Amino acid sequence: MFVGVGIAELLADLADVHVDAAVEGREFAAQDGVDQTLAGDHASSLAQQHFQQLKAQAPAAQPQPSQRPQQQAAQALAALLAQSGTDRTAVTQAVGAVADCSPNLSQDETIFNTAASSHQALLGNLAALPDRSALPASMLQDLTTAWQASGQADQDFANWTQDEISHGCSTNYRSDASYRAVTVPDDQATKDKKAFAALWTAIANEYGLPSYQYNQI
Repeated sequence: MFVGVGIAELLADLADVHVDAAVEGREFAAQDGVDQTLAGDHASSLAQQHFQQLKAQAPAAQPQPSQRPQQQAAQALAALLAQSGTDRTAVTQAVGAVADCSPNLSQDETIFNTAASSHQALLGNLAALPDRSALPASMLQDLTTAWQASGQADQDFANWTQDEISHGCSTNYRSDASYRAVTVPDDQATKDKKAFAALWTAIANEYGLPSYQYNQI
């Protein structure tokens, strides 16, 4: 009877041990799962922090310029050429008017003087052209000497017109000293404008800008 009771108690004790072990195992497994979850969350947080640090340290993307320096310089130069073309048209018309002994010789003289001043302004703007170094230096030099010569020719035309006003207009103007003086700067301007136009055409075509013949600038 004693033995039976002892075995029964031992079996009960063993059962309790298995139950306790199972409970403790589940509790340990649960705790381990929590720890793993916390560890995963911590690692994810560190990775996010590292990404944000790298993002903050990365250099900001620089905006790409919409136009190249040569294109910007060419567009600015095109505006100067347009002004020069307007001045040349006015001068050409005034020369014809003086040669025909126009009744408005004083107005024609003003046109020549204005054109001479405009050429000085154009030369100043050309020298200060933004990004001018992006354009061919020889082309800019051709235009510079051309406008210098044209400015001198404008002044000679103005002097010729003044002679016509002072001495009485004559259709035999070719003998006038001031008119003959126009020949040298005018020939120089023509030569340099031809050289400029030959180089300008390719640039104008590349950027969709007006091209000019030598007698249009």
